[in-house]
Amino acid sequence: MALLITGGPLYTPRRVYDPGAVLLHGGVIRAAGAVGSFPTPAGAETIDVAGQRIIPGLIDLHLHGFGGHDVMGPGLAEVIRALPAHGSTTFLPTTVAAPLDHLLEALQAMAKVLDEPPVGAQVAGIHLEGPWVSPVRSGGMRAECCYPLNQPDVERCQVAAHGKVRIITLAPEEGQALAVIPWLVEQGIIPSIGHSDADYDTVSRAVALGLNHATHTFNAMRPLHHRDPGTVGAVLDHEAIVAELIADGYHVDPAAMRLLFHAKGVDRVCLVSDAMFVAGLPPGEYDWNGRRLVRAAETSRFLDGALAGSAMVLNQMLRVIVEKVGLPFADAVRMASEVPAGVLGLRKGRLAAGCDADVVVLQDDYQPSLTVIGGQIVYREGRTRI
Repeated sequence: MALLITGGPLYTPRRVYDPGAVLLHGGVIRAAGAVGSFPTPAGAETIDVAGQRIIPGLIDLHLHGFGGHDVMGPGLAEVIRALPAHGSTTFLPTTVAAPLDHLLEALQAMAKVLDEPPVGAQVAGIHLEGPWVSPVRSGGMRAECCYPLNQPDVERCQVAAHGKVRIITLAPEEGQALAVIPWLVEQGIIPSIGHSDADYDTVSRAVALGLNHATHTFNAMRPLHHRDPGTVGAVLDHEAIVAELIADGYHVDPAAMRLLFHAKGVDRVCLVSDAMFVAGLPPGEYDWNGRRLVRAAETSRFLDGALAGSAMVLNQMLRVIVEKVGLPFADAVRMASEVPAGVLGLRKGRLAAGCDADVVVLQDDYQPSLTVIGGQIVYREGRTRI
């Protein structure tokens, strides 16, 4: 049965219709535009969301956990179920650096969930953040678990993941990374620079070989200096690179975010949550792989005060972009939907005819009242379809 969502401002790729409407049928968007600008099939279900914003489903390329569950294991199923209530309709469960045998076990457990996923957010692949990164820039990951990239280990991980590895964060200055980047591209795996101490020239060589993505820009990267542009300078300068941004207001200062937008433009910046399992939990102290995390009102930190991923998901980061950084809401939405969809080559992230029927209705507090995935209502007013 067709579904018509109507009455609120509708955010299409380059225009806002107020009031707007979007027609969904067969898992696809059939029409989107101003109210009354296209016919509605007889028998279609109509949902009036007057006063609320109609946006594409949010796409998170970098998420470690949510609601007390880590994605590196069977807890991934609970994360899939939980995310639609927060507007995320597609995501990449993201690993952290670990000994290879542990990583392979985790990937096997994740693949088992993904072979028969529960109803909830769609998983468009797995993001391996480590272990092939620089121990000098390990950030919240254990330096002893970071080691140089090599093709055989990637192949073993891809087998364990049942072919679902989609992005690999790597340090191009380490090991055989530069030699492996073209092979990753051939395999359909996106090489992403992150946790890297590379200088500008090394990043430039990686870009020439096919690197076109950056993991949580600014964080765990060799910083910008006017005589040594470093990793950050190269990410800002190379148009080919789409820059991830953790937009919680703590990982990156709002002024630095604005500089990133000036340098790259919103069409080359991709909002990511980097959310840890403590996101969605009440404030308190929690255990994570033998380390203690403090979940405060808006942050996740180790006991020494260092940030440990984030405690927010994408709908909350839209608020930060609008209210703290000062960008238009439409730009914030684009960076959390259309841009990541483009990174993955998905027919998602836009309210336009022919795109997948993933739609979110946001209230004034940035909380969803309705989430539709593949044309099916998955979350509605406090109720989750399971």
